[in-house]
Amino acid sequence: MILYGVGVGPGDPELVTMGAFKMLEEADVLFIPVSAEDKKSVAGDIYSRLGGKREAHPLWFPMTGDSSKRDAEILRQLNEYKELWRNARSIALPVIGDSTLYATAAYLYSVWRGICPDLELRLLPGISAHSLAASVAGEFLALGGERLAVLPGSVELPKLEEAMKASECVALYKPSAVGSSLPDLVKRTGPWKSVVRVHRAGLPEQRIVREDEASSPTDDYLSVLLLWRDR
Repeated sequence: MILYGVGVGPGDPELVTMGAFKMLEEADVLFIPVSAEDKKSVAGDIYSRLGGKREAHPLWFPMTGDSSKRDAEILRQLNEYKELWRNARSIALPVIGDSTLYATAAYLYSVWRGICPDLELRLLPGISAHSLAASVAGEFLALGGERLAVLPGSVELPKLEEAMKASECVALYKPSAVGSSLPDLVKRTGPWKSVVRVHRAGLPEQRIVREDEASSPTDDYLSVLLLWRDR
């Protein structure tokens, strides 16, 4: 049995690769990740907008820093779905962005392998959120010998600050996790020549904000903050 982590990009269905869509259509079982049991799946929405019509089964990935609680919930759902997947040869899980970067497929594979040691993992890449964010903002991410740091806003502030200070270009995922400390973090790690925040890149509600507004606190989980020093 093979679990396919399928990157479907940040939101624009036209950016999904032909190979990714083919796998979603042909896998024996299709799971769709949701961040809450009552919320719509962004990855599932991308698949639907591509014209996908096959039955998909929701998998809830709790948004928690407690890995034991998250893994216990994933295991519970796998056991509930056991009759669905026990004889399958291929299972697909679409994930937003790129399947190798901050992807829920890693958590699913880790738990599933505990009950199916022979489970294989294959990853189909997709366009990352920071790549699309830079594209829609009309900016090059990095040039020449510039150091680009791709960072999650959920790490401890001292580690985040250290990495940002050591880089000429930064793509900060989940800036919402930094909270009210975001403006001060940007100031302490500067000076920055350009600061851009892209909300929901590739989705119908896409929005771009720049400079002071870009470094202000946000509660939008699907946003990416991009920063560049003087070139």
